[in-house]
Amino acid sequence: MTAEILMHIDENLSEEQQRELLLSFGNREEGMHAHLHAQKPHMLFVAYDSEELCPHDLVEIAGESGVHAQVIDL
Repeated sequence: MTAEILMHIDENLSEEQQRELLLSFGNREEGMHAHLHAQKPHMLFVAYDSEELCPHDLVEIAGESGVHAQVIDL
């Protein structure tokens, strides 16, 4: 079942860091899709399979990219 959450990114990311973060979500077997808000790049929307992952897993994925994030919408 697909779910979508909104995450807040603490850091101000460069364009390169933004690309790397999005790739870290997109390169997963779970088939996630992530995109940053156009006017507020510190807001990250992530669609994911809720039967495979939980929001805590998504925060960990962001952390693997060196980014501090919090889920702000379930």
